[in-house]
Amino acid sequence: MAWFGKKSPPPSRAPLQHAPPTLNLSLTDVGPVGATDNILLLTERADPLPPEPRAAAPAAKAAPAAKATPSPLKAVAADSYWTQTRIDAAEFLWGEDNLTPGDGPIAASALADLPINVSSQVLIPSAGLGGLTRVLAKHYGCWPTSLTPSQALAALAQQRSDAQELSQKAAVTAYDAATAAFKANSFDIVAAHELLTPVANKARLLQQIVRAAKRNGHVVVTEIVLTELGVASLAGSSRRAAEAGEALQAWLKLVTPAPQLWSHDQMMESFFSLNVDAAPEKISAAYSERIASIWGDLSEKLNSGAIPRPLLPTVAADSERWAAFRTALDTDAIAAMRYRIKI
Repeated sequence: MAWFGKKSPPPSRAPLQHAPPTLNLSLTDVGPVGATDNILLLTERADPLPPEPRAAAPAAKAAPAAKATPSPLKAVAADSYWTQTRIDAAEFLWGEDNLTPGDGPIAASALADLPINVSSQVLIPSAGLGGLTRVLAKHYGCWPTSLTPSQALAALAQQRSDAQELSQKAAVTAYDAATAAFKANSFDIVAAHELLTPVANKARLLQQIVRAAKRNGHVVVTEIVLTELGVASLAGSSRRAAEAGEALQAWLKLVTPAPQLWSHDQMMESFFSLNVDAAPEKISAAYSERIASIWGDLSEKLNSGAIPRPLLPTVAADSERWAAFRTALDTDAIAAMRYRIKI
């Protein structure tokens, strides 16, 4: 089922009492996180690429997260973050082709109202496993330019496109987001989904994203940012700010490598410096709701033994991290923001 034509899930806020299920396992019994990763080759780089920044990858149909995605047809080289076990655990939680709660319907909703057709030139610099790319190719017949800053994800995404006879039409290529130079004035649509966070020089990458769009083109940027309260929490200026700060730090300590967050104000200032008007939309509630929605299902899988044993440590760690992320969202320390620009 394609997610196009649908906007973000309604902004109803799921109550905080919906906590993640307790994972009743001893990590010492199953080994440390990543110890069971299925790695054919671990490529070491002097300057490793950052981990995949929440790539937009909805599938043509909403795949249930009832079982882990099978291993690819051919083993691919793992990179410094995305091993096969990490990918399998992410898809176990969020569904086929989805690596984060922001993938799937939330990511696809960014394009729902845009004038896409068979001749549209679309740039997706955060393609992840290529789900959104394949939806665009099949649903609209266009040929997206899709990139992902991970060799492992690009290889697996390409295999999946090959399997659907979309080798060229839905091709996914690895690149270095920190040094990317997109062709200027070339795309009708540019959709970047959680791409900036691991990149040190965000202003440069944001400039590349904006300049890639044609005149009268559309740019959509979705990012996790610090709110005004989140910035204040760094100084602990009030009780509310202190609570937000605790939630923020609890999440940050579970994220490796630590995210390099910009604030919402920094995003808006950067758009202003590029002489474009960005219309911001807060979509935190959609993220929070999606995270909350998996806990009941996850509890059932734990009780029934449906989680493959090799995935248990990674699923446990991911569940804890996403629960902390949701708390940081719900205390307004951070926000999921979508910025729309008409060039």
